Amino acid sequence: MRTVYIRERSFHSPVSLARTLGIGLDDADRYIALLCAHGVLRLRTGDEPKEYDPLGESAPRGTYQFVYVGLALVESVCIVVYPKYLPEIDPKRPDDATCAAMSQVFRVLRKSDGSYASIAAATEEGMGANDRLALMLSLLEMYDEYGVYSNYVRTIADNGSGNISWERTIAANLPFVRDGRPIYFDYKTVETDADASDFVTRLHRAVLTECSRFMQESGLAQLLALDEVCLGDASVEDFGDADFMAYRLERERAVQFVTWKQDVIDLLVRYVRNEGMSATPDAPLCLGTSSFHHVWETACKVAFGDVLAVRLGELGIELAPPFAGMAEKRLIDVIPRPEWAELGADEERACGKVATLIPDIVTVRGSGGCAAGGGTFAILDAKYYTPLLGERVGGVPGVESVTKQFLYQAAYRDFVLAHGFSRVVNAFLVPSCGDSVEHLGRVRFPGVIAAEESPFSNEVELYALPAEAVFDAYVGGRELDAARLAEVIG
Repeated sequence: MRTVYIRERSFHSPVSLARTLGIGLDDADRYIALLCAHGVLRLRTGDEPKEYDPLGESAPRGTYQFVYVGLALVESVCIVVYPKYLPEIDPKRPDDATCAAMSQVFRVLRKSDGSYASIAAATEEGMGANDRLALMLSLLEMYDEYGVYSNYVRTIADNGSGNISWERTIAANLPFVRDGRPIYFDYKTVETDADASDFVTRLHRAVLTECSRFMQESGLAQLLALDEVCLGDASVEDFGDADFMAYRLERERAVQFVTWKQDVIDLLVRYVRNEGMSATPDAPLCLGTSSFHHVWETACKVAFGDVLAVRLGELGIELAPPFAGMAEKRLIDVIPRPEWAELGADEERACGKVATLIPDIVTVRGSGGCAAGGGTFAILDAKYYTPLLGERVGGVPGVESVTKQFLYQAAYRDFVLAHGFSRVVNAFLVPSCGDSVEHLGRVRFPGVIAAEESPFSNEVELYALPAEAVFDAYVGGRELDAARLAEVIG
């Protein structure tokens, strides 16, 4: 199994992809078809929005772009697509920093989806290529949590370490009587031991060993931080054909009432029957996402302590009129809604409520409140971009995104003024491979957005955040450290 590292958003022609993967040109066409069908590659048509990413501006039409972060196993090649904010590397000689970053990426994906298995199963409708990988990961994850499937046998032993069976002890042994009390020097005990010869136990061990071996040989174990599982030398084929194994498993399922054991049996039935196999034998096994921007947004929400869904009474500030009676409302409910009206014959009638503005992240810092004043009200937007600022501008949020940030500020105007916040921070947050927060620049919209007075901002700042630190905070379920937070929101 060869492993090749390719940067997200990079462009390839069939010739360059064949060279990168070390395959023939005829094979490259087949690989492209498979990867496009499963959302890993996309054909460039020249219709993409300009703000999408500066990496692709010079790429010609008719080339293919990797629009995915994760890995895809195609035949004997493991393609690892690393995030675009990491520097480009030699595809066949990844450095330690990129390998460590990808291990973190998979931990983040596992956190966001709940398990590796759910990531692998998250394919477009009608695609079953990932089911086999999801099945193996589910079996390994359940083993990590519950151990090997086991049934227990109860035996009666002489002077064992189990609980004493007084009924059997009295029936089988004569007591020594002293002071009218019986004393037993020998006793019967009830021993409960795992049945090592149980069919399902032995099959489970063989399947786990086979799944682990696949993970080790494909390189997935290192990327996903999976421990090696070796529980014996038996192979799955040693237990008979698929129908026989499924029959034995289903018979065990009928008498099993422990939920996790039922789940294991169901997974084993699918495994031995190859129900997880795609109709296309050479279809890729994928583990990743084509929506990594959602992952970045979610991570930033946690890292910056987003309070959009928090009730006003729990913000830690003294609510001032007209918000004093709205303690049960959430901060997102403060944003006004557009008001539509239907025109009748001679009057207009108000329509029902419609959707309104929804910021990515809102966080409150300091001593904001109607009594004390001060504090910072921050409106942040996580953008999965790679900005380029200078004589040439690219990879930056577009006009719509910039305008929205100013509208979010206007939507919270009354709340900010009523509670005496001394500063409003308006900022875009993009990922970087650095280890510190970098203030890249800012954007204004003079002549369109009216000038604001303090505490409101007339600019939207642009910060590059160390992705490693943000993802560490997200996986740990905590905010960024105070020093980094202060660089952005004070």
